[in-house]
Amino acid sequence: MSARKQWIGLSGSPSTFFGTAVYYIEKQRAQIGLKVLNDKIGYLNTLDVSLSYAYTLAFRYSFLNMGLSLSYQLQDLDRGEVAMENWNDPALAVLPKERKMWNAGLGAEYIFNRSLRVGISCQNLFSFLKKDDAIFGATNYLYGRYRTRLLGRLYRPTPYLTTASPTTYDVEFGLCLKQYKNNFQVDAVVSLYLNRNTQKEKFQFSLLGRSIGELGVMAGVKLISEMKILCSYDYNFRSLKGNTKGTFEVIITYPLFPAKCITDCY
Repeated sequence: MSARKQWIGLSGSPSTFFGTAVYYIEKQRAQIGLKVLNDKIGYLNTLDVSLSYAYTLAFRYSFLNMGLSLSYQLQDLDRGEVAMENWNDPALAVLPKERKMWNAGLGAEYIFNRSLRVGISCQNLFSFLKKDDAIFGATNYLYGRYRTRLLGRLYRPTPYLTTASPTTYDVEFGLCLKQYKNNFQVDAVVSLYLNRNTQKEKFQFSLLGRSIGELGVMAGVKLISEMKILCSYDYNFRSLKGNTKGTFEVIITYPLFPAKCITDCY
């Protein structure tokens, strides 16, 4: 679960609540998921509740993950947030009314090995079929991630699979291409992890950038057991320059049934 307040200092700035839950069926290599998203921007309040099913097809040395989802979406208007001097103004007649619709998503991810994976995701497919504006527009993602291990000194590469040291360092590169209607966005991230022989990703430090003119930094640490605290800050140098102090976010994760990590596990 996460709650986020963006663009602090701007009236009507977005407030977002996001929660997910997943149940794994290991014998069938499947999982069932639930997602709840509530987004409030100005006087518009939007809700998205989604159920998903995913299945993993195992090959000799690689895996293919596939998933689909069904969503119920609702959008309504909070008239208490509308600033009007005259409530008989005809402009009120064109304000959006409550809207409801069903939507769907589809995705696939191919894991080549422990280091490399690529995937594609299509969200809100039914929005392609609507002639008027949908509650959530159709969005497509194409992404890739490469992770490798560095032992000892950070700049001295060593073989990926090794048990030479109880403390290891990993570096990870991620790239995501996003398409929404006629808009395209590129996100990139570089992360550095420090692993202990009994605790994966004990420390994390990440740098990220977006083609919309945004830069960010993230740092995290695992404390008791597998509880992880992440702090991130991002700032937009382009569209919102001078009007906001950026976005600060705190993320806390805790697995209910953690598995002990051994050297070289992922």
